[in-house]
Amino acid sequence: MHRSADADRPDVNPVPRLRLSAARATLFWEALWPRLWPAVAVLGVFAALVLFDVLPALPPWVHLALLAAFGLGFLLALWFGLKGFTPPGPEAAERRLERDSGLQHRPLSALRDLQASGTSDPGSRALWHIHHERLRRAAHRWRLRLPAPGLAARDRVGARGLLALVIALGVVAAWDDWGGRLGRAFDPKLQAVAAAPPVLDLVVTPPNYTGIAPIFLRSAGGDAAREEARAPAEIAVPVDSTILARVSGGGDAPVLNLGAEQIAFSKVDDLNFELTATAAASSADRLTVVQGRTTLGDWPIRIVPDRAPSVAFAEPPEPTERRALRIQYAADDDYGIESLSATVALADDAPAALDHSPIELALSVPGRRPKEAKGAGYFDLTPHPWAGLPVVIHLTATDAAGQRGLSEPVEIVLPEREFTHPVARAIIEQRKTLILDPSRHREVAEVLEDLSLRPDRYYDDPVTFLALRTAGRRLAFARDPVPEVEPVQKLLWDTALRIEDGDLSLAERALRDAQQELAEALDRDASDEEIARLMDQLREALDRYLEALAQQMMERMAQGEMPQPVPVPPENMLSREQLQKMLDQMQQLSESGAREQARQMLSQLQEMLENLQTGMMAQQQHQQQQEMMQLLEQLQGLTQAQRQLLDQTFQDAQQGQQNSGPGDSPSNFPGEGAQVQEGLRRALGDLMRRMGEMTGDIPTPFGRAEQSMRRSEQALREGQSGNAVPPQTDALDQLQQGLQGLVDQVMEQMAQQGPGMPNQPTRQTDRGRDPLGRPMPNTGGADANDVQIPEQADIQRARQILDELRRRLGERDRPALELDYFERLLRQF
Repeated sequence: MHRSADADRPDVNPVPRLRLSAARATLFWEALWPRLWPAVAVLGVFAALVLFDVLPALPPWVHLALLAAFGLGFLLALWFGLKGFTPPGPEAAERRLERDSGLQHRPLSALRDLQASGTSDPGSRALWHIHHERLRRAAHRWRLRLPAPGLAARDRVGARGLLALVIALGVVAAWDDWGGRLGRAFDPKLQAVAAAPPVLDLVVTPPNYTGIAPIFLRSAGGDAAREEARAPAEIAVPVDSTILARVSGGGDAPVLNLGAEQIAFSKVDDLNFELTATAAASSADRLTVVQGRTTLGDWPIRIVPDRAPSVAFAEPPEPTERRALRIQYAADDDYGIESLSATVALADDAPAALDHSPIELALSVPGRRPKEAKGAGYFDLTPHPWAGLPVVIHLTATDAAGQRGLSEPVEIVLPEREFTHPVARAIIEQRKTLILDPSRHREVAEVLEDLSLRPDRYYDDPVTFLALRTAGRRLAFARDPVPEVEPVQKLLWDTALRIEDGDLSLAERALRDAQQELAEALDRDASDEEIARLMDQLREALDRYLEALAQQMMERMAQGEMPQPVPVPPENMLSREQLQKMLDQMQQLSESGAREQARQMLSQLQEMLENLQTGMMAQQQHQQQQEMMQLLEQLQGLTQAQRQLLDQTFQDAQQGQQNSGPGDSPSNFPGEGAQVQEGLRRALGDLMRRMGEMTGDIPTPFGRAEQSMRRSEQALREGQSGNAVPPQTDALDQLQQGLQGLVDQVMEQMAQQGPGMPNQPTRQTDRGRDPLGRPMPNTGGADANDVQIPEQADIQRARQILDELRRRLGERDRPALELDYFERLLRQF
């Protein structure tokens, strides 16, 4: 049977297709890359220029020409490189594998050969198969080397490495801006070549302290006449304002003419010019911007100088009822007052031993840089060594630019505290001696030692005793008295206040501090949280002060001192509840944004408290309390008369026992005593009736005292003085118990209500006007006629608006312009 040659042909595909494909790709890359290298080099140079942002800095025509050159060069290099290129075939891939594998005699081609002769001879065919088997075993040792395009032979200077380094540096330089630089590289801005009409934008920004909004001026197309016609007749420009101008379009650099001064614009790019200048004090009356022969803008202006602030005393400085120095001022400035102060200096004839350094007192400025400010400051200078001496005071107002205005000086005598307690007065006298002549410190020490040895004269107070002994010892053992003067005189002052007023002076000092802190917080527009905290602090200080006043009254009444009533109508009294209501209203006004009204109410409250008399508690709660004080005084007199009657009855009873036996009295006293007892009993009945009308209740001890007086009268009418002594003793005891209970009741009531404050002037020259000089109301209470207090509905509406603004400001997804608008609305001025 005949067999064809193809039937005996062995497997001619011993190489995997992947190997052949890789070999073919290697040959393809080695043939293509040298042809693509010129085009890639052109592209690499363009990429370097893009990454370093070189092209946008070139003139537009050059930029466009380079873009065209790079594009044309890339296409030409690509066309010439690919011209005549033929991809390698399978045979070439086999030849590459044979060479890289080190195979000789082309085994892959031999495997495709056929037996030419002897195909019918079995021996020949077997030999042919053995040959093919050897070729197949040799063909299984395949290797493929990496591509070798051979660029090194063409690029002998290593330009490809330099280009790769430049591109790497460009990537680092561009980094996140590579997209923008790529966009600018393909945008030559050919529209800049077209001649566009110039546009002038000019902004005049006044200094920040003026509070004036920027002035925006604009002129387009060089039509200055039309813009000037629509401009205001004259533009007021504050001195030292900043002028920022920008011109877009045109070819030449513009020039700004400010009076006789010419300022050139600086070039930003080919189309934009900018200028920044300052409108200094000059005689300039026009502001003109010229570009070439074209006037871009022309406006009439007036440079407004910043004048110094003015300040004066609204009223001469004077002491308040509590001996604080009241300084009323009126100041104004064209742009706003930054600070106010008062300077106190000793008069020329003051003692030379005193320190003549002036005293600087900071006055409160209402609001933030107000153009007009009126108010008053209260300063307790009674502890100062200058108290009671003539001084000269002048006011100083400062604006934000640092300019200062001074008032006319005023000479007054600095308020001095008057002490009524003998020991306190003696301590203050020694304090003055020490201040005026420190060399007499040992003499002062001896007097203080003597005062400390009489504790019964200062209520046996151990604190006062220790303070006097400490001050005396420090002065006695001081080698140099000058360093000891200041601390000792402060200690003596506090000691005298403790003897005179107890805790009242400390409470008064804390109240003044709380008022001052709240006033400063309102002036600088502090947060609502800080205002609420200071309001609570003021409430506590006011409560402590009123309690100290009540405690002082109780102590003096216990010592037999009765306050003298002042004829103040009840409708002009101000109770503790009204004070608390004023504080609550102040806080509501502050929280609703009405800070100015809150400041006015605080000033009025401060004026009332400063004019509150504290010497002998002259102010009373109302007419009923005044009548109660008179009733207490009459009860004290009745109790004293009953005590004297008891002494006389007891003496008569003893004389009767010695002369005629027990129980009988031979004298005429029993008849006279019975009449006196009857008169006391009727007086007590009248007082009990008045007491019932005033309070609606009569203490039980007074009823028992009346019954005892009746028994005493009966015994005296019977001539039995000895039998009248026990009921008189019981009547006296009951009177004392009832009087003490009534005093406690009055003190408790006064402590709850607080000492009333007469809402009327204390000076005869201000009759019919309140302490602030305003007309007195007819209905009593605090005068708020000049304080524009919003209605409750207005306050509630203001709160709702503020809450809604805060809610919208918290929505951060709103546009930034809208959020900025809400923030400016919420900003308090």
